Amino acid sequence: MSTKKRKVDSECRVFKDEWTWKYFFTAFKDKPLCLICNETTAVYKEYNISRHFISKHKNANYGAMTEDLHKKLSGEQSIIKKVNSSQKAATHAGYVVAYNIAKSNKALSDGEFVKHCMLKVCDILCPDKTKDFETVSLSRKTVTSRIEVIDKNILSQLESRIGQFKFCSITMDESTDINDTAQLLLFIRGVDENFSITEELACMRSLKGTTTGITTDGAQSMTGTKSGFVGIFNQEYPENNVVFLHCVIHQDALCKSALDMKPVLDVVVKLVNAIRSRGLTHRQFREFLDSMQSEYSDLLYYSKVRWLRAGRVFERVWQLKDEIVSFFQEKQWSVECEMLEDTAWLSDFAFFTDLLCHLNKLNVKMQGKNQFIDDIWGHIRSFKLQLVLFADQLAKNDLSHFPRLNSIAPVMKDKLRSYEDSLRRLRGEFERRFQDFSAIEKDLDVFSMPFNVDCETVKPDLQLELIELQCNTQLKQLFLNVPKLEFYKSLSKSSFPNLISHAQKVTAMFASSYICEQVFSTMKLRKSCIRNRLTDEHLTSLLRISASQFEPDYEKILEMQSQFHSSHSPS
Repeated sequence: MSTKKRKVDSECRVFKDEWTWKYFFTAFKDKPLCLICNETTAVYKEYNISRHFISKHKNANYGAMTEDLHKKLSGEQSIIKKVNSSQKAATHAGYVVAYNIAKSNKALSDGEFVKHCMLKVCDILCPDKTKDFETVSLSRKTVTSRIEVIDKNILSQLESRIGQFKFCSITMDESTDINDTAQLLLFIRGVDENFSITEELACMRSLKGTTTGITTDGAQSMTGTKSGFVGIFNQEYPENNVVFLHCVIHQDALCKSALDMKPVLDVVVKLVNAIRSRGLTHRQFREFLDSMQSEYSDLLYYSKVRWLRAGRVFERVWQLKDEIVSFFQEKQWSVECEMLEDTAWLSDFAFFTDLLCHLNKLNVKMQGKNQFIDDIWGHIRSFKLQLVLFADQLAKNDLSHFPRLNSIAPVMKDKLRSYEDSLRRLRGEFERRFQDFSAIEKDLDVFSMPFNVDCETVKPDLQLELIELQCNTQLKQLFLNVPKLEFYKSLSKSSFPNLISHAQKVTAMFASSYICEQVFSTMKLRKSCIRNRLTDEHLTSLLRISASQFEPDYEKILEMQSQFHSSHSPS
């Protein structure tokens, strides 16, 4: 039997807003609800609502009632605000921890360990705050997602800063990760009108499949006039004003190829391997050095890819040569150490050890971030002059700057002539490999010593400003007393616009790819044999955060977050 439809259901009655302030009613689940007693009426009909109000609440104290309702509402709002504030603080703390995990090159799962330590400390110092610490979410998945957000924030800061650059340069380098994937790094260095320098990782790209070494110093893939990177770029942008330079540290290392060190190097590597490749022999050698109270406790392995390794290995073997001979004689291994008792070979060994120590000193001077290209070029020019001095002195049998060679004097004349030829070949290799720097040498001189350059030899747009600068004794005194960057900041933009622009251009130049090598070291640490499933996107985020000068804008990050989620477990 069908139910007869009520008439009111077809009247489409709706709740009117005026009933709220007239009768203290509101709509709740399609029924009128009394805000005073929480009772409902059957339908949206003013007669029913007014009758309820008159019959039950006509003599009520509305002033007190309104105040109570206001207090109740305010209390609920304050509770909501307190909860939101607590969740926001917990989220903020989670971002700070995630940032420091990425900055310190720690594992993403270390967030859980950090939280465990925080709770233990909290139990001792402030037990009443335990619940607040428990709400901080530091699971591996949460830390990963927050690192992604921080990376995007830092990248947005970089994009904003790039828009302020007056000049910029890029440096590229590539290396393979633990999965043999070629990773190309691209760093950008820029300077704004106030000489504020920014040096950041712009991007990292994974080169899948067959790759060409576009960043190999001196290779045809880089320098070829047609198919090389430089040639392709010049064909695409024929009117460009771009300066191409090779990394000075790589070039310095490659200059060693002019030296015929193989006969000496092979023997040194054989000596080291004879001791270190056998576990028992290695332990006995270390105990032998300890009993001899030697300054050093072990030998160093040779690695071809490490810039300073050859010099350090040679120097360590030289320092321990007497102990090595004694150790081999004690074990009756006379064949292994016979070269250390050969005067001719020992002379070559001493010469190359001294020379490699000089090269290592040069290499160390050129390492480091935020170096100016003119300072780097000054070190190169200085070393080329030193090589000339070394060769001239050896021709006169003067071994002042070769202390190890001097310690085994007298040295045969034919050996001295051979060493002199090696030094001159090395200087020729420096001249050949650093031709690109020689092409901009005058521009670097204008930046580094503007008061000493000949105004007629510089670009026409700088000549008049240089003359005015060189005639200003006050500015000359300032140049001698403050760093170069501070000097150029102090120049009048109206009087020296071209000189300031020239200084900004030189300041923006990368001198080497040292920063790329530094990040590759971080990459080897980050993506290792025990963490080889790290994606390229997450690896990029971690490398950018670890290398960045920017700090995350936490306020902006939290503003963009729609909800604040707290951890529901204490661990």
